[in-house]
Formats: sequence, structure tokens, C-alpha cells
Amino acid sequence: MSTAHEAHGAEHDLGHHGSPFVQHHYDDAQHQFDSGKLGIWLFLAQEVLFFSALFVQYVLYRVHHGEIYSYAHKWLQVKFGAINTAVLIFSSLTAAWAVRCAQRNEKRGLIACIALTLACAWTFLGIKYVEYSHKVHEHILFGSYFDPCVSPGGAELLTKNNECPGAKSTIEYDYGSEKAKTGCFEQSKLDMNPTEPGVQADCEVSEITREKKAGAKDVEWVEKGRRAITARCPEPHIAEADAPEEKETFPCWRTAYQPAVCPDLTDAEARSHGTGTRPQVGILVEYGDSAERGEEIAIEAKCKAPPAPAAQSIDVLASETGEKNLKLGQGAIHPVHVETAEEEHALESIGPPPEHTGMFFTIYFAMTGLHGIHVLFGVFVFTWLLIRAAKGQFTKDYFGPVDYAALYWHIVDLIWIFLFPLLYLIH
Repeated sequence: MSTAHEAHGAEHDLGHHGSPFVQHHYDDAQHQFDSGKLGIWLFLAQEVLFFSALFVQYVLYRVHHGEIYSYAHKWLQVKFGAINTAVLIFSSLTAAWAVRCAQRNEKRGLIACIALTLACAWTFLGIKYVEYSHKVHEHILFGSYFDPCVSPGGAELLTKNNECPGAKSTIEYDYGSEKAKTGCFEQSKLDMNPTEPGVQADCEVSEITREKKAGAKDVEWVEKGRRAITARCPEPHIAEADAPEEKETFPCWRTAYQPAVCPDLTDAEARSHGTGTRPQVGILVEYGDSAERGEEIAIEAKCKAPPAPAAQSIDVLASETGEKNLKLGQGAIHPVHVETAEEEHALESIGPPPEHTGMFFTIYFAMTGLHGIHVLFGVFVFTWLLIRAAKGQFTKDYFGPVDYAALYWHIVDLIWIFLFPLLYLIH
């Protein structure tokens, strides 16, 4: 760039009368170019500091809450992030080539390179729109708005707003007290066989059609009709592992665990003995469609308590387990399956979100949203350059704006190259 503007050469004598774009307060074109170059570098330095605060926030939360990153990043589409990375890298090439074309007075090449850079920018923004719209539709948002309808593995989840496409639960949530008013059941009081995987509940589940009572001061519902939901949905992890060919019968119901909706009950005595808390579950109906069911549809469940455990003798236990010569206090030894990393990630992805998972998407939307605003600003800048290039205003003696815009665009691309692995490729 140092030889780009030979301000003192006979061939490129660009005094105030040499170019209409050399401002009067500069000595010549080279002076104007160097001043602009210093200014853009100072601007980019503060941009790096601006994004650094978000990167520090990212590091702090990842160190202290690594589990939310491990879980939440599975909602992100790696293919979209990879395509956007390739698009921005290619756009950096076209932006740099635009500078070269301006230096060589290649008007057609300059226009083509700027147009390609703009096309890449719009492609990037279009893909981000697809990503964002999916997250808005599934309530995978930031902070208190985080209320996902499905897990990263595709399992339907309990939600606070209870208006997810294709699902409806027993939950009626009070946002004032931030608690579920109805619809939560203590798992230990309805699990018919705790030794089996999943919750073996015995419930009568009904779908109720209702309408608001006219003239009532408070919201009162009048039942118009109901139908029984008798089919049971297979547990997600059991259905995939043990019966992949089994098809669900819709509508069906199953229990669902989501501590953010049905919080664990705290037992003071149990906690004092270090036995932890008692989890609660809700009843979730899956319809197998994409329809949203509003407040006019409600789910009611009446669950039976499990029978009292029967006293078992050593002989009965031995006959059930197949073990011989058992002694009192001796447990049956069975081989334990050690899960692989892939199995652990698969089970994690169909489970409920860990606590504070919404903070991941607060960071995600802050970082990618701010980056997207910079991309949009770049669109405006390159559109302005395209108009000027079509008018033939850039030559080998005056191409500063193209050079400055390309430097800005390189920084925007570089920031995304860091965001892509930090957000999309955590594993």
C-alpha cells in the first residue's frame, strides 16, 4: 500500500486540482489516504476491544457452567455455521480482489468483486435468519424467554407456556410466582416399578376442550368436551435403543422431566441426610403433528399411586434374579454397561436442559447478533461503493474507500472464524 499513491511523482501528481475527491485540508492524495488508513485501524482496534468483553463473558460462563455449553450447543446447526464460514472467507477474497481491481483501473472487475461481496453478505444474513426463526419458533431464546419445545435430540419437553407445536402437557404455569400451578406429579408417588427404566405410571389422561365463561371477572373455563388419551408413547431413549422399528400411535402420552417447569421438591429431612431432592414430572401428550393448541385445549391426568413394596424373602429374590446361595445383605452382581462418549451425548441431547441453559443463548444472541449488525452495516457500505464504482469514481490514484471497507470486512470475517468453533464445535 505504501507505493499505491505516489503523490509526488510526475505521473500521479494529485494536488487539490488533480482529483475532485482530495479534500482541501490534505496536502495531496497520499496524505488523505494515509490519514484514512490510520483512522480505519483505530476504529478496528476499538471494535476488537468491543467484542473482547463478550469473549471474556463467554470464557467465564464456560469455565463455571461447562454443562450448559455441552448441552445447548447441540441446538445449533453445524452445517449452517460451516456454510456461513465458507461464505465469509470467500467474501474476504472478493473484497481484497476489489482493492486490487481499483488499483489497476479495472472497472468491470471492481464492480464484479463488490457485487460478489454483497451477495456473500446477503447469503450470510439469510442463513442467520433461518437459524434465528427456528429458535424463535421453538422458544430457544435468551434469559427468561428460554422455554424450548424440544430437546436437541428431538424429544418433546415440558414448557411454561404450554403451547408448543404438536404437544400439550398438564402444566398450567403462573409467571407471577414463577411456579407451576397444576400439572406436576412427584415421580416416586406414581412410578409403578422404579426398577424399570422410565416412569411406569398408571394414569388416566384426557384432552379437554373448553371455553371461557362469559361475564366472569376472573378467567373461568367451561368444559365443552373431552376424549381419553390411552396410547402410551415410548420413552425416547428406550424407543431409539431397544425398538427403533416401533411406530408411535398418536395421540399418546408419557411422563416428562423438566426441573425448570416442575422443580424438584426439597425434603428437609432427606437433605439433612444427604439424600438430595425428590424429582417431579409432568404428563405430556404428543400429537405427531405441527399444530399449536392454545388455552382452549387442556390436558388432565389422574394417576394412581404405586402399590406398597412387598416383603421379599431370600428365596424369592434368588428365583427372580437367577442367583444361587444368596446371603442376607449380599446383592446380585450383574455386568455394568459403560456408556461410550457418543451414547452419553445422545442421552444428554434428549434430556431436559440443565439449569442456567438460557444464559448460553443470551451469550449466543449477543455475540452472533452483534456480529450480524456489523455484517448488515457492511452491506450498506459495499452498496455505496458499488454505486460509486459504477460511476467510475475509483482509480489507481483514488481507491481509499474500497481499501478501508475491505479492512473492515476482514475483521468482521475474522470475528466469525472465532465464533464458529466456540459456539458450534464445542465437542
